[in-house]
Amino acid sequence: MNRIKRVNKPYFIFLLWNVLMVFVVHGLTFHHEPGKGVSGNGNPGVLVLFPSLLTFVILCIWTVSLSKWWLYDQRQYRGGKVYIMVLLFAILLCVLSVFLELQMIENLRIQLHGFTNDPDSAVYRFGWLNQYTNTLFYNLPILLFGLSFSTLIGCLMERRVHSSNQ
Repeated sequence: MNRIKRVNKPYFIFLLWNVLMVFVVHGLTFHHEPGKGVSGNGNPGVLVLFPSLLTFVILCIWTVSLSKWWLYDQRQYRGGKVYIMVLLFAILLCVLSVFLELQMIENLRIQLHGFTNDPDSAVYRFGWLNQYTNTLFYNLPILLFGLSFSTLIGCLMERRVHSSNQ
């Protein structure tokens, strides 16, 4: 249990860093206003997007490891009830985050009047990664999905280890 306590503070700092990066990507993504536009010559959000995705992957791997060890400790002290609750909560958050991401995609499609293959769209012929769509690739629903899915993987890994030890 000491190992978990030692890792928590750096983990939460890294988690806060990832939340901050979501807001930075959002802040550097242009929001389309009808009748106005940008030249298409620059995408400042992409400068932050790729490092953000890298730290996101690291956070997800770290979450798998922490959740596996935390659940192992909980099973030793409290039994399987915590495992079931965490598993169900992780599944619920995965479903919720997918729903939120689909809503975000639909809202952006409406705002841009279509996507890259629609001639009436603000991003017609821009490509999927452009100054208006950076938030499709890294946002709070994606962060939530990554964390909940990583917790789910940690649960399954702990369950596999627990089953093989019996």
